[in-house]
Amino acid sequence: MRAKPNIVFIFSDQQRYDTMGCTGNPLIRTPAFDRLANEGVLFRQAFSSCPICSPYRAELLTGRYAHKNGVVDNEYALGRDQTTLAQALGAAGYHTAYIGKWHLGYGPYPPEKRYGFDYMAANNCNHHHNAVDYHANEADPVVIKSWGPTGLTDLAIEFMQEHNEQSNDSPFLLMMSWGPPHWPYDKYPEKHKIYNPDDVDLPPNVPEQMEAFARKEIADYYGNVSALDEEMGRLMDWLDANGLRENTVLCFSSDHGDHLSSHGYGKPGDGWLHHSKRASKATPHEESIHVPFILSYPKRVEPGQATDVLFNSVDVMPTLLGLAGIELPEGIQGTDLSHAALGEDGPEPDSAYFQILGPGWPHRGDWVGCWRGLRTERWVYARWFDRDETWLFDRENDPYEMNNLAGKPEHAARREQLEQRLQQWMKDTDDPFETGERDPKTGMLLLGQTFTHEKYEE
Repeated sequence: MRAKPNIVFIFSDQQRYDTMGCTGNPLIRTPAFDRLANEGVLFRQAFSSCPICSPYRAELLTGRYAHKNGVVDNEYALGRDQTTLAQALGAAGYHTAYIGKWHLGYGPYPPEKRYGFDYMAANNCNHHHNAVDYHANEADPVVIKSWGPTGLTDLAIEFMQEHNEQSNDSPFLLMMSWGPPHWPYDKYPEKHKIYNPDDVDLPPNVPEQMEAFARKEIADYYGNVSALDEEMGRLMDWLDANGLRENTVLCFSSDHGDHLSSHGYGKPGDGWLHHSKRASKATPHEESIHVPFILSYPKRVEPGQATDVLFNSVDVMPTLLGLAGIELPEGIQGTDLSHAALGEDGPEPDSAYFQILGPGWPHRGDWVGCWRGLRTERWVYARWFDRDETWLFDRENDPYEMNNLAGKPEHAARREQLEQRLQQWMKDTDDPFETGERDPKTGMLLLGQTFTHEKYEE
């Protein structure tokens, strides 16, 4: 058996934490995700540090925060002065592939646009779930003629099959990004349209005026997740049948969550809402930042485990490299938390750091605002640069984050304590949130960022 493990990292788009049986949802049917959790470790406190699509992907690949990796918002380019996960693993002998939604640059994908991946079957961003296309490296685009995640999973299995036949003495890295359950929510296989909106149990932070709409949306959202679960099951079955599960680190996660009407949030295109409420993500709320993360590695990780370590998106790269026994590249800001997966002792963060740097993709104008925040085991704290707003939520007594304590005199000491921790995060990560030069039009920090495509240049 090869010494280093294969790594298969699968993530969906806009899937919040509470959408699987193993994370406590009593209605949704997710037997494959639940099986994965039973066979590995469930990270119950996993987060997206910059909860929108492109910044998360850049953090995943670099282990660096958005203000350091170049991807400060959607449609910004990943900086080339840093080592990616694919490059680090490639240098250690891995065969590397990326399949699905890339959102870090438009195809086709010659070597200089692949950031270390040997093979890409990807598109920049396509949420036409029944008409997904992809570029296979430099080739012209090909349209998938099935539901997108089914076609992408087919490509993933093909890659693993070819690798296993041609070079089974070397390990591989496979990353696959599915488009759902990102809207449109109703574009998924008919056989998974099994949820009755009347059965959906809404959290109390959904406004009464939005309840009927929210139930319908969530029923379809659950249908998408169950359809993805079927694809996860296919991939797991293939690994089992081909004898690869034992020495494969298999992960499932998502790039960020989805408010689904919680706190009165809608979608970016909902012009009837105040601009600060046109956000299905990109806030410090639970529904936005808290994501599923499951890791299975039968050779080393005991089955049926769970951990409450605070695990942020910048921690993924160093943790995977740690499990593979590979030295971390310079410039990594995340923490290797592989010991939490292995059930061993090690350093654990006291909080997780969050940020939104821009006004939307690429220049949406007024949106959710530019903010920084943190989350401890109990508290959520955030404040904005471009408006007089501060949040302080006590999740122990207010798990739905409905009572902002920031202005309460009796919580002034707690607010100051968390403010000092936030200041320390900014110092430790070299984040110029309060001091950096900003674009006078957008309020975005000027960090040398560039767009992925000339069509976004002003």
